[in-house]
Amino acid sequence: MIFTIVLFSLYVVAASFTNSAAIFTDLLATSFDLTALTACWLVLRLSSRANPGRFAYGLGKLENLAEMMIAVLQTILVIIASTRAVALVLDPQPVEGAGAGLVVAALAVAGNAYFNRKALRLARETKSPVLEAQARVHLVSATASLSVFIGTMITSTFHTIEWIAYLDPLASFVVISFMVYNIWAMLSNSVGSLLDQAIGEAGQLRILRVLTKHFNDFDELGDIRTRQLGGKMMVELHLGFENDWSVEQARQAVGRLTKAVKKEFTDAGDEVDVAVVLLPAGPADETAYA
Repeated sequence: MIFTIVLFSLYVVAASFTNSAAIFTDLLATSFDLTALTACWLVLRLSSRANPGRFAYGLGKLENLAEMMIAVLQTILVIIASTRAVALVLDPQPVEGAGAGLVVAALAVAGNAYFNRKALRLARETKSPVLEAQARVHLVSATASLSVFIGTMITSTFHTIEWIAYLDPLASFVVISFMVYNIWAMLSNSVGSLLDQAIGEAGQLRILRVLTKHFNDFDELGDIRTRQLGGKMMVELHLGFENDWSVEQARQAVGRLTKAVKKEFTDAGDEVDVAVVLLPAGPADETAYA
């Protein structure tokens, strides 16, 4: 956040000395980065302080809501940046006073590339959707700033050539395209999680592998329900057991199955909660067994 605050301040100064649409668009992208970082920090802080009695499953959905809000904010910035870029396409102007903008863009490329690697590492360790989104933000920002640096370098160096003026709004559109990609990635991820999307095919195969190995531990297999809750996966197995089994036998079987499913996901680097629902012998409602 400190790096992005400093970078944003430098971009404000640089944008005030130049008429470059690309520099202005990178300024808007950096303001979005700062907002996303702030949202990430607030969500993680709230999640770490969540009351386990009131929020038994944590605040995973809050991360997805924050991701969606960030995507909406970036959509507004895309509209603003697109308006200015289109205006310069209709009335192209030579880029002037871009020296400071070039220095800031180079700093943005180096800094965002470093923080992208750091956010990716943390996202893998914590399975946090917000940190995954933040890693994408840094990657997009680094790539976008690189295109701004190259485009602005060319337009400011060869500004006497008339058609070169069109490269400035073109560089701006490159940044905008990266922002649109980021919006799509955030919305598709957050909406799927908010709608209790099932876990992926790889996760389903892990569950089936465990059930196949432990087919003697249950008599009947009902539904297999899965969903993603923030960075955690939830698995619900509906199982029936032999009628002559004691409660202790069923408890031991449930324990073996639960432990085996968790191990399969842990070995793949995922966090999962497993519940077993007892299938009724008659028409009675199903009740949670573990």
